[in-house]
Amino acid sequence: MSRAVVRVGALVALVLVARAGRAQGVSGQVGIDAEVIGQGMAITSLRNLNFGTVIKGVPSAVLPTDAAAGEWQVQGNKNATVSIVFTLPTRLTNVQALPGSTMPIAFGPTAALWNRGTNTVAGATPFDPTAGTTGKFGPPANPYIYLWIGGTVTPAATAKPGIYTGTIIVSIAYL
Repeated sequence: MSRAVVRVGALVALVLVARAGRAQGVSGQVGIDAEVIGQGMAITSLRNLNFGTVIKGVPSAVLPTDAAAGEWQVQGNKNATVSIVFTLPTRLTNVQALPGSTMPIAFGPTAALWNRGTNTVAGATPFDPTAGTTGKFGPPANPYIYLWIGGTVTPAATAKPGIYTGTIIVSIAYL
C-alpha cells in the first residue's frame, strides 16, 4: 500500500507542478479612417434687402420669403455644422439728406431663414437674426447654406426724402 500512496502522491505532484503556460485569448483589428477637409468658406451676396419706395409715417416690411429679401450663398465643408450670427443695424441713414437723418429698422423673431444645400425658401428654417442660429452645410453634391433676411422700416412722418442705407453683416464659423 505504501507504493500505491507514493504513486498517487507522485501523480498529484505532477498535476500540481506549475507549468509554463501559453497565453490564451483572441485578437481583432479595426481600420482607421480620417478625412482631411478644407478650412475655408466662401460667402456670396446674392441680393440686397430692398424696401423700395416707402411712405412717410407708414411702416414697411419685407419678409424673408419675399423677392426683395436679402440673400447670401455660403459654400463650405460638406455636412459641417456652423454658427450663423448677424450684426444688424438699428437705423438706416439718408445718404442724400443732412447728417442725422435716419430711419429705424427692426428684425423680428422669424425675419431670417436658412436652407441646407438648396437655394429655395420652401422648407427653409426660420430663425431670429438677433439671436443667431446653427446650420449645416449640404451634402457633397451641394455643400452650401443659403440665407435670407427681411425686416421692417418705420419712416417718421417727418422723414426727409432720399435713399436710406445700412449694412447687415453675417458671420459664419465652423463649430
